[in-house]
Amino acid sequence: MGSAYTARDIQVLEGIEAVRKRPGMYIGGTGINGLHHLLWEIVDNSADEAMNGHATTVTVTLHKSGDSVTVDDNGRGIPVGMHPTQKRSALEVILTTLHAGGKFDGNNYSSSGGLHGVGSSAVNALSSRLEARIRRGGKEWYQEYRKGRPKEPVAEVGPARGSGTRISFRPDPTIFDDIQFDPERIRRQLEIKSYLLKGVRFVFRDQVNKESYELQHDGGVADYLDAELRTNQIHRAHDSSFLLEKDNGVFVDLALAWTDATREKVLSYVNGIPTQDGGTHEQGLRDAMLKALRSFIESHELAPKNLSLTSDDLREGITAILSLRVREPQFQGQTKNRLNNPEVRGAVDSAVRPVLEQWLHHNRSQGELVLQLLSVMWSV
Repeated sequence: MGSAYTARDIQVLEGIEAVRKRPGMYIGGTGINGLHHLLWEIVDNSADEAMNGHATTVTVTLHKSGDSVTVDDNGRGIPVGMHPTQKRSALEVILTTLHAGGKFDGNNYSSSGGLHGVGSSAVNALSSRLEARIRRGGKEWYQEYRKGRPKEPVAEVGPARGSGTRISFRPDPTIFDDIQFDPERIRRQLEIKSYLLKGVRFVFRDQVNKESYELQHDGGVADYLDAELRTNQIHRAHDSSFLLEKDNGVFVDLALAWTDATREKVLSYVNGIPTQDGGTHEQGLRDAMLKALRSFIESHELAPKNLSLTSDDLREGITAILSLRVREPQFQGQTKNRLNNPEVRGAVDSAVRPVLEQWLHHNRSQGELVLQLLSVMWSV
């Protein structure tokens, strides 16, 4: 006979307890990817400050032990004043309360990666220790947490020059399979950030290997595409990449080339967040490429005989870096691997298609080189 199931068996997990009980819901898992996701959540908050013009430098330090990190930026600094309804410091509210943050109304951030108010509090909940140091108004403020709970109230600890936020944390070894961070993985991710936020300086201090990196790319996604082609030993089918920066409600930053690669590769990002599973922004880019190339082919009567060109045919060998800034992104899940905003598909299409079509028509030789490459691929 089964055990009794009554109202007493219904548990209510709130805030930190919920995160610690089911960490995979918030960071995707407790393996190596989930461990590094903690760091990306904090780095993304600093990157949001830079994206909105409030910070110029983000510094990440991997400590000698390899199991703790510090992220420091020169942004505005998290507010430390008393929250009007919570009756606690705003810093403590942000770091201990799910769905608390300054990114909901769009007044403080025109675009950001952290929109759910979950990231920082989830990191805190899943850390054995976290320290926050805030520089605001000529003063430095400090608070320490253990497994998501504050040891003491926020305290003023002295004078400070400039402004910014410094978060140090050590993941909880009772939750993660392994809490050793991968230095190369961190360096690579910060380099990508430096491409997406051109002009912003990212510093990585790897105390494990006693190395330091300063990462800054003023060429933005164009530099990123060049590096991607160089690293993979891929060559363009035409002389120069197609580049676009346009804001029609959605800011689109694109670098694109047809190459001698045998497969399509699109690396896409929304508000600095990598969207490995694609989404509506990638669909919009594919729509635009198909329409622009078909228009070019039809206008110059370049269609191969007895061959119907599909969307897949025309995208063969494409390598592209697509970076968007969307005011209200609808990500799929807290790990944000896919963008679901339906309106973004049309926004990307309308931004890219006419400019790409014009580029092909005004650079007919470039367009014909693309078609020559594709015709070789089709004949294989």
